[in-house]
Amino acid sequence: MEEKSFLDEITVRPMHPGDEQLVNDFFEAMGGEARAFFNRFHGNQNRTLAFLANGNPNCRYWMAEYQGEMAGEVFCWDWNTSIPWLGIAVREELKGRHLGRKLIAHAQAAAKQDGKGGLMLTTSLANIRGQVLYETMGFKRIGIMGECGEWFYLFRFEDKKTE
Repeated sequence: MEEKSFLDEITVRPMHPGDEQLVNDFFEAMGGEARAFFNRFHGNQNRTLAFLANGNPNCRYWMAEYQGEMAGEVFCWDWNTSIPWLGIAVREELKGRHLGRKLIAHAQAAAKQDGKGGLMLTTSLANIRGQVLYETMGFKRIGIMGECGEWFYLFRFEDKKTE
């Protein structure tokens, strides 16, 4: 009998009202590096909670659940555009177990299903772990993004047309 893998025990689902405590617990458990890269001044926590309170037809938020806790989140902003913005975070003690890959693959599949051209994101120049993840998932580093001084990454779905 084959043992279930860690990723088999993860459920990725849309976030909805009622998830506020899971979200708050997730953000409170973040380590210093994750706070600096992903939740500076509680920005992503506040945006996630605002989404739960008010909804937003141009955003998609998904959570990874593991053993009754929020293990990670992936979201897309500007869903009404052809290439939405992506953001992702994984619970500190679960990093290195390919959960980030599972979350990005989920967002990529949703974007492809909705006819998007791809996804884009920015990340801190110091976020080496994130950069490796994004490049592994097919994102290309385009350059440094304007005033924020972060790396700009683009993922595009391959055009199926042949000449």
